[in-house]
Amino acid sequence: MDFRQLEAFINVAKYKNFSKAGKALYLSQPTISLHIANLEKELSVSLFDRTSKEVNLTPVGKEFLTYALDMINTKNKALHHLVNAESAIQGSIQISTSTTPSIVVLPAALKAFRQRHPDVRFVIEEKSSTLILEDVCSHTSDIGIVGMKVENDRFHATHLYDDEIVFISAKNAPLKGVVDILEASKYNMIGRTEKSGTRLDLERTMVEQGMDTSLLDNILEVDNMNLIFKLVSENVGFSYTSKSIYNCYKDILPIQTFEIKGLKLIREIYLLTSKKRTQSPAVDDFVNLLKAMEMPNC
Repeated sequence: MDFRQLEAFINVAKYKNFSKAGKALYLSQPTISLHIANLEKELSVSLFDRTSKEVNLTPVGKEFLTYALDMINTKNKALHHLVNAESAIQGSIQISTSTTPSIVVLPAALKAFRQRHPDVRFVIEEKSSTLILEDVCSHTSDIGIVGMKVENDRFHATHLYDDEIVFISAKNAPLKGVVDILEASKYNMIGRTEKSGTRLDLERTMVEQGMDTSLLDNILEVDNMNLIFKLVSENVGFSYTSKSIYNCYKDILPIQTFEIKGLKLIREIYLLTSKKRTQSPAVDDFVNLLKAMEMPNC
């Protein structure tokens, strides 16, 4: 078993395709296939189920993926610590993040990190909180940033900051100041999709306050924040969003905030990594930077 075989295995597992794995590693498809065949022969197991469209990990393959990632990351850490301290950190970092941190946290973090480590590449995907948990758990992503408290022994979870959720409407809309929920229910609401952590927190808070969630029924379900703010500014309906993100838009679009009586929502933003994965030096440094950053206050 060698590191080339492990890297081929990890990339086939990631892309579910031998050709794509080859492109990522700058190797031909036959070379990737040979690495996988030799690895399966040495281990005496089948690591992938092959179909005409894609390849998927077998149960044994899923178990071995954790060890393969640990071996590659341990190798990278060893190399990092053996060379002199001035050597550049390299590699890539895969991040799955919810909308608010992608706008409020990551730009400043990426700028600061790339000034120190310009050779590190990033792949960042904006997803719902439930999908982010799946990505970190399956090791598809190195880091997850979610708008929900996570209490699970599979994750290292670090609280980054608290984020207030505010209701927004067009400046010429009648929803201003403090509004009763029955009054708000007369107007169209632009909500988030079902897997959105913000929507789940809103509905949970309404239930806790004894409010009927059907009073705030969505006429549209949208996860793209630019579209939500544009629709609200055109008075298509009202919506809810992070106060931090609202502050980014309030001087650009004709929008305003208002309150629904008895409904105050604070979301906790958490940084997640997997407990079952040895992280690369690049990931370790970026995690430490995020933990040390000054975060926005709501």
